[in-house]
This record gives sequence, structure tokens and C-alpha cells, in this order.
Amino acid sequence: MKAFALALMLAAPAAAVRPLTPPAPEFPDGIAWLNSKPLPLSLLRGRKAVVVAFLNPVGLDSIREEAALKAWFDRYALSGLMVVGVVTPSLELERDVLWLKAELKRTGIEFPVVVDSDRKLWDAYQSEGWPALYLIDRKGRIVFDTLGEGGYQDFETELRAALADIVGESELPAAVAFPEPRTADCGAATPETPLGGRAKKPARRLGAGDPRRDQILTDAHLGEVVYDGRWESTADGLKLAHSNSSLDDFVRVSYQASQVLAVLAPPPGRRARFFLKRDDEWLHEGDAGRDVLYDDDGRSYVEAAAPRLYDLARDDASHPHQLFVYPEAAGAKIHVFSYADACLVTDLP
Repeated sequence: MKAFALALMLAAPAAAVRPLTPPAPEFPDGIAWLNSKPLPLSLLRGRKAVVVAFLNPVGLDSIREEAALKAWFDRYALSGLMVVGVVTPSLELERDVLWLKAELKRTGIEFPVVVDSDRKLWDAYQSEGWPALYLIDRKGRIVFDTLGEGGYQDFETELRAALADIVGESELPAAVAFPEPRTADCGAATPETPLGGRAKKPARRLGAGDPRRDQILTDAHLGEVVYDGRWESTADGLKLAHSNSSLDDFVRVSYQASQVLAVLAPPPGRRARFFLKRDDEWLHEGDAGRDVLYDDDGRSYVEAAAPRLYDLARDDASHPHQLFVYPEAAGAKIHVFSYADACLVTDLP
């Protein structure tokens, strides 16, 4: 649990079990609701246990966590559970309610979701990252919370206790027992690499005398982004400034991981191909991500029909690699590269 909950617990008598818990912040007026009409906590109090889940719809860790949330919602909705997802936009595209509605449908999320565009809920819950789950009991109190992936068994135990207080333990269905992620012998995974204004280190443009590919890759290169050609740096990504049918312009990232993904966006209202090479070679079936296709010349690419996270490459993560991304269409954007170690490789919905 976070510091505020721990402080209240430590202030309680030693024999008590969570006697004081903070009240859950209410959903603000005027916030956009998807999959549901507005559901203020005051309406749910006494009838529901609520899981407030802060999720990033283009974040790999949130996408993995969504599977547990969907399983719990399916299992316990008739036993007094309500799940409410909260999207606090990290990219501009996440402010687009129509895009988000389509993304929820595509990924099969049926529980209510609110769009926290002004970060009011983020601040009220003192959220520190994605994914973050807050369990609210029938009295409207935060009784348990987690940050990051895993801890599913502990969370479901607390969830079942909150539901038993509503319907009785004998009326609960069998536990989901969602599997915990493996944590041993996972190998390497480079930290997430945002582009544009969100980049920790700006992308570097290749000069005329720079080699197309480093001769030796070391750990010092991991997460490094370079580009060639005409690109525009935006608040949350790199945008191709002209047509690139000859595939002269590219973005290159250095990494070490078992899976490489990226948030790619075609120009508005269009589809776009993003051609891919790893270590200056076209991908083959053994190292291609699940979203990779091939043209008649055997060139590997991803066809982006809408902005979302795409699965680009799979690796053994035994040594560093470089991924080259060549969008064809002017206006195509690359927002962020994400990576997974061997324990967290995920087939996207």
C-alpha cells in the first residue's frame, strides 16, 4: 500500500485490521465516461466494491494488467464488483474520446472508463504511474492499492473480502487466481524510449559523415535514437515531414530485449506502412513481431490502420540490436518504443 494508507494503519491499535482507511476521491463532474453513464461513488456506496484502475491504453504493462481486470469483472460483476478504468492521457491521441472508444471496443474492455484529461483524478489519488489499482469497499473507503504489474493473488484476496462484506462469502464464485508474471531468468529489457518532447534524451540527426550503423554496440547505446531525413519533433513523437516511398528516411533505436513494440500513428484518416529492419536486415519469421507483414519483395512492415501499440520484433536478448523504422507516408508518427524481457513478452489484443 502507499504511504498515506500505511500511515493510517500504523496509527491504529495493534490488534485492529485496517480500522482507518482514507475515503476514495469522487469522480469529478463533467468528466467523460465511456461504456457507461456517469457512476458517482456516492451512487455505488453500500451496493458495490469498486476497483479504480489507472491504465495507459498504449502501455504494455497496462495492457497486460487489463487481462486480470477483465477476468475479475467477468467473474464478480454479479457479486457486487464494479471496475472503473481511468485514462490520464500521456499522449495527445489519448484525449480523443472517439479514438479511445474504438480502442476499448477493439481490445474487448466492457467495464466503464473515464477520461481524466485534466489529471484531477491522478492528483486526487496521488497516482505515481501505470498500472495502479485502488480497491474501494462498500463504505467508500480505499482499503487496498497496488502499483505496477503483478500482486494479483493478494489483490484478489482483498477484493473477495470486500465483496463478501456485500453478498456473503458463501455467495462468491470460485477465485480467478490470475497467474503471476514470472520473475526469474527474464533477461534484459531496455527502458521505454519516448520520442519528441517527451524524450529523456533528444533524438540525434545523422550527419553526412556518420556511419549508417555503429560498428560495435555497447550498453551505452541502449535507448539511443537517431534519425535520417526530414522529421518534425512534436510534443509527443517524431513525425515524417514528407513522402518516403524510396525509404531513405528512417528512425533507428538501439535496444536489448526479448520484444520490441512501438506506438505508431498513420496520418489522420489513412492507413500507412512502417517498414522495419533489424540490424540493417529485413525481419524474418523467426524475429518478427505478431503485427509484421511482408510485401512481394519480402520486405517486412507493419500496416497501421489507427494509432496504437504495435508488436514489431522478437529477440533472444543475448546482445544489443538496432531497429530501423521507415514510414512511407508524410505525417506518419512514431510516439514511443517499448520493450519486454523474456518473462513479459505479450501477444497484443
